[in-house]
Amino acid sequence: MRMLKMKQRNLTIKQKIIMLAILSTLIPLLIVGTFGFLYLNKVMENKISDTTSNFLSVIDWNIDTFVADIESSANIIVSSNEIQGFLNHTELTLESYQMQTATRDLLINVTNNKPYINAAYVGNEQNEYLQLSQGQSNYFGTVYDQINRTDWYNMLEQQDGNGVWFKGIEADFIESSNLLMYGNFIRDLETVEKIGVLIISVDKSVFDNMFENINNEEEILILDQETIIYSNENENQDKYKSIIETLQNPKEAQIIEVENKKYILNYTTNAITNWKIVSVMPYEYVVKEFNYIRALTVLLLVLSFLLATISAFLISKKITKQLSLLRNVIEDMEKREVVSNIAFDSNDEIGKVGNRFVQLYNRNSELTVQLYESQLKEKEAELLALQNHINPHFLYNTLNSIFWMAQKSNAKLIAKMAVSLSKIFKLTLNDGKYITTVENEIDQVKSYIDIQNIRFDNKIKYSIDVDPSLLTKKIIKLILQPLVENAVYHGLELKEGNGKIIITGRKVNNAMIFEVIDNGIGFDTEEVAASKKGYALKNINERIKLQYGKNYGMKIESKKNRGTKVIVKVGLELEGLQKEGVTENV
Repeated sequence: MRMLKMKQRNLTIKQKIIMLAILSTLIPLLIVGTFGFLYLNKVMENKISDTTSNFLSVIDWNIDTFVADIESSANIIVSSNEIQGFLNHTELTLESYQMQTATRDLLINVTNNKPYINAAYVGNEQNEYLQLSQGQSNYFGTVYDQINRTDWYNMLEQQDGNGVWFKGIEADFIESSNLLMYGNFIRDLETVEKIGVLIISVDKSVFDNMFENINNEEEILILDQETIIYSNENENQDKYKSIIETLQNPKEAQIIEVENKKYILNYTTNAITNWKIVSVMPYEYVVKEFNYIRALTVLLLVLSFLLATISAFLISKKITKQLSLLRNVIEDMEKREVVSNIAFDSNDEIGKVGNRFVQLYNRNSELTVQLYESQLKEKEAELLALQNHINPHFLYNTLNSIFWMAQKSNAKLIAKMAVSLSKIFKLTLNDGKYITTVENEIDQVKSYIDIQNIRFDNKIKYSIDVDPSLLTKKIIKLILQPLVENAVYHGLELKEGNGKIIITGRKVNNAMIFEVIDNGIGFDTEEVAASKKGYALKNINERIKLQYGKNYGMKIESKKNRGTKVIVKVGLELEGLQKEGVTENV
C-alpha cells in the first residue's frame, strides 16, 4: 500500500506575524461577540418583558379604576330610594309614575356622566326601565323575560350578591354586539329580599382608549376564564386557543408558536374581576431591534478584524523589510563582496543589529585583506632572504668559467649543464621580481629537464603543449618547475626504464589551467596526506590561494605504478592580483 506523506509547509516570519496578529484579534472578537450577542439577547428579552409587565400593571390599574367606577355607579342605583320605590310598586298610580320619572332621571344622569356606559336597565316582573346613552330603546318586549331566558340570572344567583360581568350573549334590547355587561340583584334595603335586576351595558371601546398608546404590533387580550372579553385585533381562533392553553401553565413570559409564527406571551390577573390581561407580541418584532444591533455589531467586528489584519500586514512588512536587508547582506557576505549602500533603520532593534553586523563584517574583511597582505609579505620575505644568500654575480661568473673550461676540454655535456643551470638561476632570481611570465616558467622547466637528462642519460622524455596566447600572461614565479622537479624526484627517478612528462596549458573562462603529468611510480594520496609529507606541493597550493583566492589552487591525482597528474588553476589577468593588494615587485 502506497503511503502518501504530507510535507508540512514552513511558514515565513511574515506569515507567522500575520497569523499571530489575526489569531490574537480574532479569538477575543469571537469570545466578546458571542457573549455579547447572548447577553444582548437576554437584555432585550428582559427589557421587553419588563416593559410589557409595567404596561400590563398600568392596564390592570385602569381596569381596577374602571370596574370600581361601574360598581360605584351600580351601588348608587341599587341603593336609590327612587329605584327601590319604583320596583316595589305593583299598581300604576301617581306615586309610581313619579318614582318612574325619578328612576329615569337617575339613569339618564348615570349614562350621561359615564360616556363608556351604553345603557342602564332596572326592572322586575312588574316594572322595568331601560335607558340608552343615545335615547330610549326601540325594544318593545320585556327585558326582564329575556334575562330570565339566558344564563345571566343563574350566574347572578351563584355570585351571592356580588356583581357579575357578562360577555358573548346577544342582548336584543340593545342594538350593539360590542358590549360588556355588568349585572347585579337589587335588594330591598329593609328586608334584603330580591326586588329586581340591574344591568349596566358598557361599550368595549373603553378599552380602546386604555390601549391607544400601545405599540401597533402588540395585541392585548382580556380573558374571563376561557372567554375573550376584549381583543384589540381581529380574532384568530387558532392563536387564541394556543394562548388559552399556554396560560394553564403560569409563567411570567412564554413563547408560543402559531402557524409557524412565534409570539411572546405575558399576562397579569386583575384581583377584582379575576380577568387575565394578556400581552401578545410577535417575536420577530421583539428581535427586530436586536437583529439591527447584531448586524451593526457584526459589521463593527468585521471592520475591527480587517483593521487588525491590515495593521498586521503593515507591521510585518516593516519587520520583514529589515530582515530582507539582513538576508541581502548575508548573500553579499557569501560572495565575499563588500557590503555597501545598505542602511538599516537605526530606530529598530533588528536595524541596530544589522548595522552592527555590517560594521563587523566590513571590519573583518579589512582585517582579512591585511592578513593576506601580511602573509604574502612574509612569503616574499622568505624568498627574498633565500635570494639574498646567493650572490648572483658570483653564480654567473662561476658558471661561465665552468662553461668555458668545458668548451676548451671539449666536454659538451658539462657546458650544456652549466648553461642550463645558469638559466635556471637567472629565471629563479628574475631580477628580484615576484611576478614572471608563463614563457619564463616554461623555459625554466626546459632547463631543469635538460640538466636531469644529462644526469640520467636522457631517461626523461617530455612534451610541452601550452596555448601560445598564454605565454605572455603574468603569473607568480616558481609554480611549474617545482612540480616537474617533484615528478622527477618522486616518480621517474625510482622508475626502471625511461620516463615521460607531459605539460599542458589552456585558458578556461577567466583562469589558466596547467597540467603536469608523469608516468612514474605514483603514490597513495591518502597515505601522503596522513603522513603530512609533500610540504613543497602544499606550499605551492597555499601561495596560489593567497595570491588568487580560494577558488584557485592545485589538485593532485595519483595511483601507484600508474603515474601522477597535478592540475594547477591560477588567475588569467595580473590586474586581479593587484586588486587584492599584491605588488609586482618584491
